[in-house]
Amino acid sequence: MYVRVRVPATSANLGPGFDVAGLAVTLYNTFTFELLDEGLQILGCPEQFANKDNMTYQAFDEAAKEVGLDYKGVRIVTSGDVPYTRGLGSSSTCIVAGIVAAYAFKDRYEDRQDILELATKIEGHPDNVAPAIFGGMTVSVMEDHKVTTLSLPIKNDYRFVALIPPFTLSTAKARAVLPNTLERADAIKNVSHLALMVASLINGYDQGLKLGFKDRLHQPYRGKLIKNYFPIMDILEKDDKILGVYLSGAGPTIMAMIKAEDDKGVVRIKEELGELIEGWKVEKLELDTRGYVCDFL
Repeated sequence: MYVRVRVPATSANLGPGFDVAGLAVTLYNTFTFELLDEGLQILGCPEQFANKDNMTYQAFDEAAKEVGLDYKGVRIVTSGDVPYTRGLGSSSTCIVAGIVAAYAFKDRYEDRQDILELATKIEGHPDNVAPAIFGGMTVSVMEDHKVTTLSLPIKNDYRFVALIPPFTLSTAKARAVLPNTLERADAIKNVSHLALMVASLINGYDQGLKLGFKDRLHQPYRGKLIKNYFPIMDILEKDDKILGVYLSGAGPTIMAMIKAEDDKGVVRIKEELGELIEGWKVEKLELDTRGYVCDFL
């Protein structure tokens, strides 16, 4: 028996929602698992990751212990379109897939809350794994090692334009530049912006999104690590048809939100940014509302 798990890319933080908010988008990684009599085989990834340090395998092994799955060996085949270390949750797709597969072999693949708890334990925070599990846009709170996640009922129909650069930025490096403390005024701004963004999405108040996505906690610091970040953000924020713009996850991908009917949004953004995004990929994405999908083959 084979277990196949498809996991969506995720865009976390959403500006002021640092380690709290995230959403799933229509880019996917797919993982197929087969139990073996012995050994470990990992196919479809660079050779240096095809070993016991592989993130998908480690998540699978941890989840197997959690659910009491006694296995001797496993074959994992990976494929997909989520770019690595670009701020689109590639590591979360690996973690969620590994956990879901182990749960699936014990017929528990729909135990999403338990999967969330373990994924958060492995990842360290829930902003990326929660939307990968539940789909849509989620907000999460960790308290006493318990994760509470709610999905937001987004009123209007939006699209997400991902500006994906040809270079990477490790999460560790992106976290290292963050300040240990935040001025009270900046903290208040972030809380108010997050509240405005969430309320605007629920109520369909598009006028509140551009301000709601602004951040003072991490983007001003991480932006210094990303070539052309500040001029790109400045141009996008001046575009009246762009509802909001933010750094996706730890970066370096920049995400712009537009209305579904804005058919020329991608072309306009490319023209406005010109040489600033030379070599970058620009992809128009939709909100994924399902989260992971698990099948038996």
